[in-house]
Amino acid sequence: MKISLLVFSYEKDGAPMNTLMFHVLLFARELKEKGDDVKIIFEGEGVKWAKDLINPEHPFSEHVKPLKDNFIACEACSSMHGILDDIIGKVSIENDLHGHISLKKYLDDGGKVVEF
Repeated sequence: MKISLLVFSYEKDGAPMNTLMFHVLLFARELKEKGDDVKIIFEGEGVKWAKDLINPEHPFSEHVKPLKDNFIACEACSSMHGILDDIIGKVSIENDLHGHISLKKYLDDGGKVVEF
């Protein structure tokens, strides 16, 4: 199965939503280990996770290692949130839909999208 986990959220009450992101990583790892083609797509303020998670000191770094190649960040949102320079070359960047990620591309390829 092809599945994309779409992460729009980052903060709640001024703090990163660690529980949400931990579960995204947990679900993605299970899918990948069972042979599914999984992508973790960061859009909107969710792009801030891309910057956080590539930091080797992040508490989730051990969960990120097997999934980092599955990360995709929106170029427009990364630029808007001031993190594009921090993640370019470290995370896949897409801009197929007026600077944003095209979900249709993933759906047309037989995939499913789950939003967080």
